[in-house]
Amino acid sequence: MRPLSLLALLIALAPAPVLADSTAAAGKPAKARFDPATVVTVTGKVLGEQRVDSGKGIKAVRLVIKVGDEQVSVQLGPDSFVDGQKTRFVAGDEVTVKGSKFTYSNKYGLIAQSVTRGTETVVFRSAKGKPAWSSTSTAKAGSVDHS
Repeated sequence: MRPLSLLALLIALAPAPVLADSTAAAGKPAKARFDPATVVTVTGKVLGEQRVDSGKGIKAVRLVIKVGDEQVSVQLGPDSFVDGQKTRFVAGDEVTVKGSKFTYSNKYGLIAQSVTRGTETVVFRSAKGKPAWSSTSTAKAGSVDHS
């Protein structure tokens, strides 16, 4: 197979990126916002992790999980916060996500309030959506071990 044909085949077979922004009326992406009125809980299998450059030197971390027949993008938080947690989520993990549901391109995503694997829960936002990484509390936000 010629290199150009191989490249075209690889591009065609590559999975489409999972975007976590909804589309605004002006055609520009609008940031999804945590809305306590849309909080749901879903259980699924982790397919992988994405790190999306925000253009400000910070990468946003997302999990892609399979819930039923759908792939769902789960916004966790900035890489510095996610990497600072003792609990890591990897492909194959069965997780329960509690978060604010939003829609984009006829799909849905979640802005995580918490993610649980087994007895371990990582809290990303309060019930009102306040990010755990912006907490001024001296208590350590994030991982909670229920053992």
